[in-house]
Formats: sequence, C-alpha cells, structure tokens
Amino acid sequence: MATSIKDTALPDWRLQEILNITNEWALCNGVSIKAGSEGSETGKAVAAPYALFPSVVPAAVLHQAKSTMVEFNRLMHKIALDHEFLENSLKNVIKVDPFMGRLWDIYERVRSAGVKQPVMVGLFRNDFMMNCLDAVAPGELVRADRLELKQIEFNSIASSFGGLTQQLSKLHRLTVGLAGKNVTNKQLPENEPASGLASGLLKAWELYGNPSAVIVFLVNPIERNEMDQRWLEFKIYEKNPHVRILRRTFLEVNETGSLDSEKRLLIGDDEVAVMYLRDGYTAENYPSDEVWNGRLKIELSRAIKCPSIQYQLVGAKKIQQELARPGALERFISDHQVVQSLRDTFADQYSLDLGPEGDKAVELALANPDKFVLKPQREGGGHNLYNAEISKFFTQHKHSEERNAYILMQRIFPWQQKNYLVKTGVPFALSDVVSELGIYGVYIGSGDREIENYECGHMMRTKITGTDEGGIVAGFAVLDTPFVL
Repeated sequence: MATSIKDTALPDWRLQEILNITNEWALCNGVSIKAGSEGSETGKAVAAPYALFPSVVPAAVLHQAKSTMVEFNRLMHKIALDHEFLENSLKNVIKVDPFMGRLWDIYERVRSAGVKQPVMVGLFRNDFMMNCLDAVAPGELVRADRLELKQIEFNSIASSFGGLTQQLSKLHRLTVGLAGKNVTNKQLPENEPASGLASGLLKAWELYGNPSAVIVFLVNPIERNEMDQRWLEFKIYEKNPHVRILRRTFLEVNETGSLDSEKRLLIGDDEVAVMYLRDGYTAENYPSDEVWNGRLKIELSRAIKCPSIQYQLVGAKKIQQELARPGALERFISDHQVVQSLRDTFADQYSLDLGPEGDKAVELALANPDKFVLKPQREGGGHNLYNAEISKFFTQHKHSEERNAYILMQRIFPWQQKNYLVKTGVPFALSDVVSELGIYGVYIGSGDREIENYECGHMMRTKITGTDEGGIVAGFAVLDTPFVL
C-alpha cells in the first residue's frame, strides 16, 4: 500500500482531509491513549500514534509468522516447566542483573513452597522484522523470497496493543477507501486479537471454578495505555457480562490482599480467579520492596496467573539466545519439520558469558558494531545498545561479569517503505519507514496437559528509518497493520 500511495500522489489538501477524518474516527472508536502521565493530562484521551495507511507485508511472510505461533506457544510452555534449562540458561544473568535476580528469587520461593496453581495462562506476542537481503530504494516492492522473517523477541508478559490494533484494522479500511483504493478481505484481513485474548482470560476464569471470583487487571499506577487494556475488559463483558473485573496495582495487592489457609488470594472480600499482569515487566515497575511483596503474594496464591513467574522468565532475551544454539530446540520438539520452521525465524544470537565463547562474541561486536544490537533483559523500549554505544560498553566491560546481563544479536536491516506517521513531534510527511510484525497467541496449560493453544491476530509497529527503538507508548513508533500482497 505504501508504494501505491506514493504512486497515487494524493494532493496535500486531500491528505489533510483524510487525516482530519481519521483523527476523529480514532477518538470515536477507541484508538487512543492518555495524553500524559501527570496532572490533568491523565484525564484526557488523544489519538494513539498510528500510520495513516497500512504497510505492506507479503502474504507468504504473514503466513509464515502466523503458522509458527501455535508451536512457539507450546515451546514456551515446555521451557517454563524445565527447571534445569531455565537454571542453566539464566544462572549467569541473575548474578549481575538485580531485576532478573529478584524474579528468580520469587520463582525459587514458589518452587520451595509448592506450586499451588498448576494452570498457567500466556497471552503472548511474537515480534518479527522482515530482513531485506538486497539493497532497494525505500518504497520499492521486494519479492517475498528476498525477505527473511527474523524473530526480534517473544513477549510473555503485558503483551500490549491487542485492543487498539483490532480497531486500527478498521481505521485502515477507512483510510484506504478515502484514498480511492479498492481492496479485498485478503489484502486487509479480519483481525480481532482483543477478542482472542479476552477468550483466553475468560477460559482461565472458568477453569478456576468459582463463578463468584474476580479477574484482576494488575496495572501501573500511572498508565497511559489504559484504553488498550479496557478493550480486553470490554470484550470479556461481551462474552460474559456477569464476570467482575477489578483494576489493582502491586501496592494495592500488597496492602489489601491476603492468602487464606488454602492459599486463595483475597483482595478485600473478593476471591481472585485470574491475575492478568499489565505491569511488572521491567525493573522500573518495582520501585520498592512493598511492590515486590505484592508480586510474591500473587505468585504464592492459587489464583491463575497471566503470566506466571515461570512464563515471565521464559520471555528473557537470554532464553531466546540459548534456544538459537544448535540442538537446543530438539530438547523440546521431536518433529524435525517443526524445529526447522522455528529455527528459520531465528536471528544469529551470541552468548556474552565470561569465557572463550563470550570473548569471541565481544571481538565480533567490537570489529563491526554496526552489524549487531546489544540487548539486556528488559522490555518496554529504550534499553538496547547500538553502534558506538556497543563499542563504549565493551570497552568498559570487556572482561567484566556485567556483560553477562546482555546478549548480542545480529542486527536486522528491515525492508524500508513509505508511509505517513501520525504522531506528535513528527512532521506529517511521506517518510521512509520500517515495520515490526507481531503475532498474538494464547496458551493455557498445566504440566503436559494442553488446554488451549491458538493464534489470534496480528499487529505492526512502524517507525521512521534510523530509529533504533520500537516502543509505541515510549514514543518511538506508531501502530500499524499489514496490507497483504
């Protein structure tokens, strides 16, 4: 679609008309975020940052990403149950990364106390980029066989934007039509991740077995992305309006929550069936011991966690790097074709643990820092290191255990397209952009029992070419959806 927009050369006055219409549509239809995180801005809604038109994804690439999701869901569940693999993978990270160390401590305390709730729920999102094998001009169409789908990260906690992107798919049907284009359902496919994610939470609530128990959305006390969360809440009400949903913070759980003799989690007089975490994914979310105590109380309870502490650990970048080792996938998957389908999406990954293997990776990075990205065990945008930052880090920590907290990954050079980004602080102009494709999935299981496992939609994040980070609320990217060719 980006190529078609460029070729159509819509006049500026018409583009401005389309922009005005879609900004109002976005506010009327819940494609919105809070204006700010302080003062009166917390009560105001503004349109979420978005791409005016959908960005192109070849049909074969979208199919590859979607077709692997069920197997990725199952793989992550198996890893979460494999203590030996988790321990061997993370043992050096937890020595030097205080955040990962605290998560690991909670995991060990849950194991020691005995797992009170065997059912685990994952609302996952698997993020990919389209690595371009040839040098092409921005906006030029590329044959699908000259694009490599490469996994960027697997999100196992607070996998966001399923709500907003479900609405954005409808917004893009509007903008494409306003631009004078006729499209098919295959080109702009139906996309309802919020409905699929909500079904997962509702199924977990049913499995808990107490119709009087509540679902709790565990949220940040200052949350700009509340509307995205509310969409999942509203979809649950559509399916079953009798379910009660509460919004609480870790501090509120710590202060008002208690565990009874059967380890049921009570918040006030309400028994909690499902605890859905939209907070707690990075160190900044835990400013005090009281917050950490709230997380521990949740993990020790009978409430079904989304995610459990095990699932959060599985989303660590270090696990991603360990899975890229030869033979690692075969520990969990016996089907060779499935192994190959997942491995085909892996970017090159390198351990930085102290020793000859890590030393070799450091030398690779120092020799060509522009070909790599240095990733810590963090989510939410703004933490990765690139180019000169990589050289500076290894100059300071070349022989230090501090490097164990990171992994080194092949840098992806994604296909560049053309689009208009609607975002505060970014000029409204046809820009060179790159995109990241996310696939949503739901997994519910206990031990080796698989209860639910499905893929439930997609989203895209698009940013100006040359922008290293990709967070939307963090201010780096905008919401987008695929235009399938």
